[in-house]
Amino acid sequence: MALSKGTNTEVQLSVLDEQLKNIPLCMRGFTLSMRALYAEKSVGSGSETAVKVNKLRDDTRQDAMVYVKGVLPLSISLVRSIRDFFEYYEELDLEEWAESLPDIIEEVKGYKLCCIEVVKMHEKIMVPLKSRQDEARVLVKSLTELSAEYERKRVELEKSASTKSWWAIGLAFVPGVNLIASPILAAGAETDLSESIAKGAQCKIYESAAIVVDKTLIPALSEFIDGLTAIAGFFSVMEQEMESFQSKGDKAVGSKKELHYKMVRNKAKSIGNNCQKFYAMIPGVRTDLLCIPNSGTDDNYVDRWLKKQQEEIQKKYGTAAKGPIRAFMSYLTGGGAKQLMLESQK
Repeated sequence: MALSKGTNTEVQLSVLDEQLKNIPLCMRGFTLSMRALYAEKSVGSGSETAVKVNKLRDDTRQDAMVYVKGVLPLSISLVRSIRDFFEYYEELDLEEWAESLPDIIEEVKGYKLCCIEVVKMHEKIMVPLKSRQDEARVLVKSLTELSAEYERKRVELEKSASTKSWWAIGLAFVPGVNLIASPILAAGAETDLSESIAKGAQCKIYESAAIVVDKTLIPALSEFIDGLTAIAGFFSVMEQEMESFQSKGDKAVGSKKELHYKMVRNKAKSIGNNCQKFYAMIPGVRTDLLCIPNSGTDDNYVDRWLKKQQEEIQKKYGTAAKGPIRAFMSYLTGGGAKQLMLESQK
């Protein structure tokens, strides 16, 4: 049977595939940005600018640590759930898949709830980070030479590059980090952007912290959230469609069920490859995190934040929580998030 074009399932599959190509770059862009903030370990306090830069990056670090230590690992688990979902279509034939539909629907419902909660956690992180972006924006405007150099770089790139990852330009201003970012972007088909960043830019390294926060760190995280929202939307559509199959019975929806199965199965390999590319980015993410100075106060702040989220989710779902959402809740306590980072490459 020929596959019709323009169905909701087909649109969602295309959006998901495209987002899975982008979110690994955004994930690494965020952690590289944090690494870039500390490319110079200490900034002299002899000038007003240096004092402002020190405060900006230290304030940013504490909120960002919540993300990289607690929320990011949970995002990684969502990518694993995508892989698990598509395995049903790769490993089961149509009849076996249809028989398993009730179980698949229950898992999809859990995946959707997990996506919704992780997106909410990201949005909470964005609130304080947005205020850091505002501070950085004011600081960048005061650094006239740096602002002019960034604008020159952006205009130069606009003439030659067709790219979605404009946030990465900020990494060109951090010697060393720019050379790490360049091959990552090239691997993601961002060739012109990669070459431009590799050339670097002339500026005082500590002043580049303001550029990184404003132009790279926050936009990269924002795009990452867009990707997670797309994943939640995908699972929502899958849930509705499969529940429709189940409620109407085999005869009423046989052809639609087969069409759905074939569409998803045909996309499974591409989706699976993009999931693997996501996992391949994780060792670099770990390396970036090792380059960021840590303190006991950071750990306490992260633990308190995660405990608060766990209490809110526990109150919302209570003891009735099961499947993926129950596992999700357990990751918020007992070091589960850290374990996810370690298991993600298995």
